[in-house]
Order: sequence, then structure tokens, then C-alpha cells
Amino acid sequence: MSAESISTIAIIGGGVSGCLVAVQLLREARAPLRILLFERMTDVGRGVAYGTENREHLLNVPAARMSALPDEPGHFLRWAAGRAGEEGYPATVTAADFLPRWIFGEYIRAVLAEARGGAAPGVELEQIKGDVTDLETEAGGVRLRCGDGRSFGADRVVLALGNLPGEYPIKRPLPVYHSQRYVHVPWHPGALAGIPPGADVLIVGAGLTAVDMVLQLQEAGHQGVVHALSRRGLRPQVHEQHAAYPDFFVEEPPPATILKLWRRVRAEVRKAGGSGIDWRPVLDALRPRTPAIWGALSWEERARFMRHVRPFWEAHRHRLAPTVAKKIEIRRAAGKLRFYAGRLDSLIETPDGVEAKFRERGTTRKQILHVAKVINCTGPRSDYSKYQHPLLVNLLARGLIDHDPLALGLNALPDGTVLGYRSGPVGWLFTLGVSLKGVLWECSAVPEIRDQAQRLARRLLV
Repeated sequence: MSAESISTIAIIGGGVSGCLVAVQLLREARAPLRILLFERMTDVGRGVAYGTENREHLLNVPAARMSALPDEPGHFLRWAAGRAGEEGYPATVTAADFLPRWIFGEYIRAVLAEARGGAAPGVELEQIKGDVTDLETEAGGVRLRCGDGRSFGADRVVLALGNLPGEYPIKRPLPVYHSQRYVHVPWHPGALAGIPPGADVLIVGAGLTAVDMVLQLQEAGHQGVVHALSRRGLRPQVHEQHAAYPDFFVEEPPPATILKLWRRVRAEVRKAGGSGIDWRPVLDALRPRTPAIWGALSWEERARFMRHVRPFWEAHRHRLAPTVAKKIEIRRAAGKLRFYAGRLDSLIETPDGVEAKFRERGTTRKQILHVAKVINCTGPRSDYSKYQHPLLVNLLARGLIDHDPLALGLNALPDGTVLGYRSGPVGWLFTLGVSLKGVLWECSAVPEIRDQAQRLARRLLV
């Protein structure tokens, strides 16, 4: 078979989403296939979440539920247990363990290597270090252009873009944003450098990323006070072990409004509580049903969820490993970590740091904090039309992508087929993971991504 007749599938993004699509293509393809996996960083399989080397950054899901392969639920647990006692690995690994995230990054790399080694004859993976900046249709396919001048042809393209950098905490062009006193992307190497051990720090946000930064500061020997400010003062809840709760939507249609959904879930939580069952398994029982529930809501109802429910959902749905929660509580009880609910009004650079002024939630009272550094942990942005990466700019200009009505991600069909601007499906362009948030809502965790990757790979191979 000539090289020209072999199908080529290009995957832009070598994080977990992109790697798992490649894994499924390698596992399922029987005819000759060329897979191009583009990643601008050196390592594939890690992405932002699993690229950390900090041993205190743990998975927020037990090992038993972190398999990368839908048809092998215990795959990650067996893989990690087989390395127990090796350098850097725990002495033992159990199903309930919350393992360091770097281990999962190594696991994804191993799964990719295994799939590559076991692929059918003629099915090949080419990993390309490069930044794709444009896609151009051409006779018989698509041409991917990289920032360094290289170009590659393909028949189909998968956008596995991952999370975008966050919004600015105050949406105004403030001089402090150009200062060394402000950290916009907390995952950048050296982001926490230059903080005096005894100086105070302000973290804007109180979610999982904020927790990671507190742990990272603590490991670096920071002894000052960390102030964590969020709009509602909500903090991630803690995981606890519970038996699975039955699917209580199995014999009833999804609610058509957020109010009905809220009341139904609250009623089920009360019912469970009457039997001594915690709210956690009740909420977990919703997980397989979330796409159907979300899909049954109008865009107006989804917007209502974003305004009124989202912060509470995320605080209860995305939980902390118990050991991490304990460390956070110890620091809080010692007065080294303080949580506030309020709206940030101003950030002004001073000779020795930043003056941060915020208004306490529910009052007109304002507080002023003097800190050495401000760290933005407000979470990733989701409006791809506002992120000025050349690839997204060019795709928007060509009308190949558009944001969904709430700008939660890309406009697409539930199966990942991308919808063009004011047009129908772009037949050769697909996506998965966080970019489908507006369409599926629950789509960014490994259990969802692995299923999406398998379904998308099977569709690409048809």
C-alpha cells in the first residue's frame, strides 16, 4: 500500500485526552493507519494536571477508578501495584489509595507505549514535538501547519486541547498583571519563586488548584499566612468511602428544569440520610446520568445552573483526598491558612508587594491585605474565542470552530463532531474532553475521557 493511500489521523494535544485517543486507535485499527500526535511540550501523557513532580499533589479519585481503559477497570490499580516499592512509588498500593499525580502521568505514557508495541502491522504512531498554528483544507484532506514552518497532511483531525489558562481575577488591564508580584498561570516553572518564607500570599480561588498551591508552598518551607479568597467562600469537600448508591433516575425521565433537578436530588439526599447514608454516594450516582440530564436541559436552564448551582456542584463533586484535606485543616487551624468569601476590588503593586482590597460577601465592609505575591487560581477559562493562540485564532477566522451558546467550550455534537461557525458539522474535525463541557458538562475527568476516547476512535476508524 502506498503512503498516499494510508489514512492519517492527526491529534493536536498530547495530554491525557490526546494520548487516550491515540491508544484506542492503536488498539483497534486493523488496516494500515498513520497517527500523528502533536505536543508542544517534551513529554506526552502528562498535560497540566499530571505534569507536576510534587509528591504532595494527589489524584482526587481512588486508584481503583482511574483505569485508562474502559474494558479493563482495574488496569491502573494493577499497574501501580506492580511497581509498589520502586523508587518514588508507595511501598504498597490499594484500591482506595489516592496516589501522586505524577504516577498517573507515567502510567499514561506506559499505556501509550504498550498500545504502540501491540498495534497491528502498518498501524504506526508518530509523536511530533511542535505547535500546530493552522489547519487548511486541501484536495483530499487537511494540512496542519506548525509555527516552525513544518506542515503535515491528514485526513481527520482531533482537537485534544485541554484546559486554557484562567481569566484575570479582575477583568481590567491592571499594571500589576505585568509584575513579578502576580502569577497568572500557577503551573509555570518557577511560578512560586521569590516569595520570602515569612511573607503573606494571596490565592484568588479556593478550589483544587488553590489547594495544590498551598501544599506546594508548604513543601517549599513557606511559613507566612496564605489568604484564599473566593466569591462564595466554598471549599472542596472531602472524599469518604461509601457503598455505591442505586441509580435513582433509572425509571424516570431527566428533569426539564434546574429547579426540578435540585429538588429531586435534595429529596434523594434526605431519603438517603434517613437510612444513615451520606450525600456523597447519592451525588456519585448521578455521574453516569449527567450527560443525559444535561442534554435534556435547554440552554436557558443550563445558564441558570451556571448562575445558581455551579459553585455548589463543583465544591461537592470535585473532592479532596482525605490526607490532603487533613493537611489543609492543620494549616488552617494553625492560622497559616485563612479563607474569605468576597469580591476582589483592586490589586495595587507596592514597593514590597501587592495591596489587595476586597469586599466581604453579603456586606459593604472592605478588607485590605498586604501580600508578597498574588496567585491566580480561579480556574481555566472556557471561551476559546477569547484565547489568542494562533491555532484558535485561525480556526475561528476560517469558520471551522465556534463556542457553544454559553461559551463553556467548543460548539459540537455530543459525539465530538465539531460544528463550524453558523454551519453544520465539519466532517473531518473532532474534539473531546474539556472542550465539550457546554455539550456534556461532565466530560473532563479520566472516567469520562477514557469513554469518549474509545467512542471517538471507533468513529474515526469507520
